[in-house]
Amino acid sequence: MVVGVAAWLAQATVGCLAESSPREPAKEEALPQSPRVETPAQEDDDADVLAPDESVTEQSGPTHPLSCARIVPGTLGTGRTIILPANGPEAACGPGTSEGTGSLALQNDGPLGVTVWDIVLRNGEDTGNVLLGGDFAKILVPLRQGFHLITERLRSATLGAYAADGEPLGSQSLYFEKEAILDVAADPRGGSRVALWTRQTPDTQVLTIQSFDASARPRTPPVTVLSVTGRDTMIVLVGVDTRGRTLLLWQETGSTTWVGQWRRQDGAALTAPFPAAENPSPTEFTGAGLSQLVGGGLVLQLEGQWLRQFPSGEARALPAPAWLASRPGTTLSLIRQNRAYALTPPPTEVAGTGCQESLLLFTGDGSSCGELTLPLGGATCSGRRVGVGVDGTVVQQIDLSIPANNQCAWRWWSRLLR
Repeated sequence: MVVGVAAWLAQATVGCLAESSPREPAKEEALPQSPRVETPAQEDDDADVLAPDESVTEQSGPTHPLSCARIVPGTLGTGRTIILPANGPEAACGPGTSEGTGSLALQNDGPLGVTVWDIVLRNGEDTGNVLLGGDFAKILVPLRQGFHLITERLRSATLGAYAADGEPLGSQSLYFEKEAILDVAADPRGGSRVALWTRQTPDTQVLTIQSFDASARPRTPPVTVLSVTGRDTMIVLVGVDTRGRTLLLWQETGSTTWVGQWRRQDGAALTAPFPAAENPSPTEFTGAGLSQLVGGGLVLQLEGQWLRQFPSGEARALPAPAWLASRPGTTLSLIRQNRAYALTPPPTEVAGTGCQESLLLFTGDGSSCGELTLPLGGATCSGRRVGVGVDGTVVQQIDLSIPANNQCAWRWWSRLLR
């Protein structure tokens, strides 16, 4: 429970948090003003509070494209900042993100390197709740409402569900006393879908897909995709496109070839398996995953390179769009109600000035709308990454004139790209 986590953090950092200044409420930061092209949502606009099981049709058609004039904000407008005491004996601050109603998850790690996220409401109110990562892998998934968090420990993993304010909603064991590899993707209906390779015997591994609602309750039983023989550790990637279709990618045993298969919302096969991609040569970048495309479909990133795109529900792979392939090491987000893109490039350290961060904006067909440059966030770029949340909030980790060293700070622009 969150209360127990908070107590654990307090015990583990005794003598440290007690000396930190109290959590400061978020304050508005005035930024240069100019007329906006598009009026932002008001703070009391709750139009995006959706039923967690709202259906998503698998046959939805393409959306109408937006022009750059409706994508690019005329100005950053008014930002908010917040300073929070460190959750560990020494500050270990990280990036932030937001879920669909605007609540923020701000990485503020605890003692012994345990990953922790502080939950702050859209209006800047610190809830006092934290999400606690596991000893090994931990995956935070912002949802349309709330968060899912997968925590992995030795031979076990748990899916935890949290409301927008960080209150726990439920949890589900994914595997116990087994060797397993997993990946997770947000479900457009709310909740998430988990792909899981489980070693059943020393020589047998089984791949399953399962859907969970926003409270971590199973929507479907685990659906077996395939079983393989061999001792090699298998790898899986999962993505869910805006039409609610699931794409699974896995590597063939002893091969560099990736195989793909589309699945329906209930886990049933939509296509036969098909050749998807080959492992690229190593680069200076890291990271692998599937990202959503406007109107449906997904795009694959391996070793930081954008390699293949997959039309929704079709058993074929196409080269990644040129505007993505030419920008390795970036992070892709859907914005403007899933009708446009924000691409986050690696930050640039400017000598004598600090860390410069920006967002590249694109129409649904990949036409460039220019660069949105953020205010300088800190002296160095180490560990920094701008977050673009589900609701279009832009979150930046920053250095401020913090009274005590043991604190973390962030700045955000609520629903800037909604």
